[in-house]
Amino acid sequence: MSAPSLGQQEIKALEQTRQRLSQLTHSLSSMQQRILQSDPLPPWSSLQSLAAIISQNLASVSQQLKTHHELFASMSVYPTHEFPGQTQEDVLGQLLRKKLEPNVQDWAAEARKIATEQTSSSGLEQSEFQELWSWAGLAANEQARKHTWGGNYTLDEIDMGVENVVTGLRRKLKVDPDESSDDEDEEETAVEGGGDDDEMEIVGVRRKSTGEGLEFDLAKGSAHPAPEVASTALPINSTFRFLMTGAAPPAG
Repeated sequence: MSAPSLGQQEIKALEQTRQRLSQLTHSLSSMQQRILQSDPLPPWSSLQSLAAIISQNLASVSQQLKTHHELFASMSVYPTHEFPGQTQEDVLGQLLRKKLEPNVQDWAAEARKIATEQTSSSGLEQSEFQELWSWAGLAANEQARKHTWGGNYTLDEIDMGVENVVTGLRRKLKVDPDESSDDEDEEETAVEGGGDDDEMEIVGVRRKSTGEGLEFDLAKGSAHPAPEVASTALPINSTFRFLMTGAAPPAG
């Protein structure tokens, strides 16, 4: 008994799938060639455009396979007597293969696992965002206080001795005398506890619990309230959108 022939709709679905797979293959090959032939690498805007095209082609192929899943799952591939099996044995083996290759199967399993985790995860809660930003502000302030901005050496390098620092430069870098004198003055002031009553020192910074503005931690002995500074940072969603798509954040 001969196998039933495919109808026009089935043939159309196969042809559309072939076209979408061809477009995906072409876009992947184009990106690979751009990376291999360009020295230095292509600009990030060009790579971002190619990545967006690949993402669209992947989504198109995925939607096509999902729409016609029942048809493709019930179809069986077999060669006709006209197929050159002796000269095209490798192609015939790929067409008749029912399982993915081992390396492809591992890659597909990992991709499904990542997709499941991304789908089930709802992201950070508002309290977790506030905790993250509070930690980031204090950590950045702590790191910033360890460096002398605009100098040739950091405070840690000056403390351990600039003669032990390997810069890789032929010329010798000089230590700014203002840097060491400023540090000594600060240490003396801290030890003696002197200074005018109007002076104060910011030792930490964090975002307000209301989400608007920043709060500063002042040194002990200061009776001045923490100044309010309007926050100019981008919202976290706009930052992530820029990193993923390169789209400019909305004005205002």
